Amino acid sequence: MTDFNANHNANHNANSNPNNVANLKAKKLSRYNHFQPWQGGYHIAYNALSGALAVMTEENYRAYNQIADKINSTNGHSTFDEGEQELLKQLEFGRFAYSAENDELDSIKFTNNLHRYDQTSLGLTIAPTMACNMACHYCYENNTTRKMSPEVIEALLDFIDRRADQLRTVDICWYGGEPLLALDIIEDITESLIELSEEKHFEYVATMISNGYLLTPAVVDRLVELRVKMVQVTLDGPAASHNAKRPLKNGKESFATIIENLKYASTKLAIGVRVNVDKSFSLEMIRQLLGDLKAAGLERRIGIYFGQLEPATQACGNIADACYGNADFSNIESEYFELLLSEGFRIEKLPQPVGVFCMAQRINAFVIDPEGFLYRCYNYVGDQSHAAGNIKDGVVDYQNKNFKKLFQFNALESQRCLNCDILPICLGGCPAQRADRAQTEDDVCLSWKHNLGPMLNIIAASRQQKLQAASKE
Repeated sequence: MTDFNANHNANHNANSNPNNVANLKAKKLSRYNHFQPWQGGYHIAYNALSGALAVMTEENYRAYNQIADKINSTNGHSTFDEGEQELLKQLEFGRFAYSAENDELDSIKFTNNLHRYDQTSLGLTIAPTMACNMACHYCYENNTTRKMSPEVIEALLDFIDRRADQLRTVDICWYGGEPLLALDIIEDITESLIELSEEKHFEYVATMISNGYLLTPAVVDRLVELRVKMVQVTLDGPAASHNAKRPLKNGKESFATIIENLKYASTKLAIGVRVNVDKSFSLEMIRQLLGDLKAAGLERRIGIYFGQLEPATQACGNIADACYGNADFSNIESEYFELLLSEGFRIEKLPQPVGVFCMAQRINAFVIDPEGFLYRCYNYVGDQSHAAGNIKDGVVDYQNKNFKKLFQFNALESQRCLNCDILPICLGGCPAQRADRAQTEDDVCLSWKHNLGPMLNIIAASRQQKLQAASKE
């Protein structure tokens, strides 16, 4: 946690010492500033455009308000004393204040366009198979046993090769089904991509979404060799809940095996644990899950976040009544993170500015199923009625209706979004929720819109705990 440490004397009279007075360029205060009281008389300062988070002393918070009064009363053309100048420098560093010559919305629009139309980075979520070893009751995917064929693999590699000269990064996420059921396909594609990256001088980056059951030490070691850096694993509550919600297809339980796998995996890979939350969950269930993870020694070795279970497609419409809306989910989410904090777990959910909300807003990002069909959203994979072409076509049809369906929404054309003080960390929310479920703008706002204040308290306390622990080492 960084404090604003300007040595400002609130009683200093700027006119008493003209040598300590400066007339700086006109300043503005960011529309994305958030300040809130914190423990011990401190204030949390957060800016949604930069992602800067700091703790201000009571004295510096008073000084900030004096600076704000001057800027607001003089249209930014203010005279600041020495202490105010020092604090203002730190405020500008975090973008809490900025030169009046600039415009924040112009900056957001520019960054958004860079991300939307960037062709130097290729993001591919690849499902080498849609087969799965689990039978989750809420799964929307049409599982098959087929793996990606040599023909599709060749088309995929050719697709990347023809773009490689202009690429700086190729970012692959292995998906499914359960991708580890097709580890041989992953090996084949990865080895070719690593060779291509060395030839064409782009960076190859890989992650994976897995249920964790096959994430054995031998597999983990192989994934490290294949340059997989992070694996997301789902645990749907403590053992009893998880085993009921995510049974293996052979009827056996999976929780204990996954926990055992994570003990080793977390020493070699970044592990993110997603807990899919619906109305059947309770604070006590989360407490039990955290107890299981602590017993395995995982509390400081994994990151945990809570996923909002939702009826993303008609296939999973049977779970609609059990799902939270965004606003209700945000309330229980902050309660669960408060519990994470009290139990000594890392808090890794941070309100960070984004260039686009998701891959559907980028022209150079796709989900690819085992048949080679291209999709613009995880929720569509395997449903060819939502496909925006096929990798075997060799080219992308940007006029395809399924390409344009999610891409065409732009939060920067929505007056409601333009007026929102957390626009940079949301950018309009999920375009599929708007397109497929006709949700209102209130419905699609991210949980940050509803729980930013409580979450900032939790994040600040987590950072304080981390600093205190480091000081004792």
